[in-house]
Amino acid sequence: MGILLSCSTVFCQSKFSFSATVAPFYAHNKTTVKLPIDSGFDPNLGGVWTSKASPKGYWVGLSGGYSFSKKWSASTGLWFRQFRLKTFNSNSRSHNFAIPVMVNFQTSERKWSPYFSAGALWNFASTSRATIKDIGTVVIKFGKGNISRLLPTAGAGVIYHFAPHFSLIGQPTFGYAIPPSGIDSHAYQIGFNMQLMLRL
Repeated sequence: MGILLSCSTVFCQSKFSFSATVAPFYAHNKTTVKLPIDSGFDPNLGGVWTSKASPKGYWVGLSGGYSFSKKWSASTGLWFRQFRLKTFNSNSRSHNFAIPVMVNFQTSERKWSPYFSAGALWNFASTSRATIKDIGTVVIKFGKGNISRLLPTAGAGVIYHFAPHFSLIGQPTFGYAIPPSGIDSHAYQIGFNMQLMLRL
């Protein structure tokens, strides 16, 4: 207890940080579902339904971090995602929230340093508002209840310490979604994560 109380206020508080994140992204998803015999779909299609989509959008959010050492840290927070998808007969806009859990590593304490992150985003249920030709606007909710989607993500970029307590981080990122049980889905996301970090 004496050691903890004797550390300086600056040193103790410097372990904590807050950051604001903006991350535009491009995603691609291909899902294949085997239909039951009595589904009503044309059996000549082989009883299989396939969907492809390539939405574009952005993440915004706030995170809090804790530094285990001068190079290693962990962060979590709450992010909001919004994206649009256009097809030949519809135009949809979707959004959802996610909790990121990331481990971060910077190679040095210099003003510029390589910066790496790895972890996952836990996505909550999403809501889509689709405008379909000849039908109108339809609101669809995916993943209600206890269903969620985990998105393992990794990024590699740089961190720039431009002031004693402020840093900028830029990272290209790649994520591959783990699909819900029983669904053959392959989805990935490519983005660019930009953060403004405040060290307390």
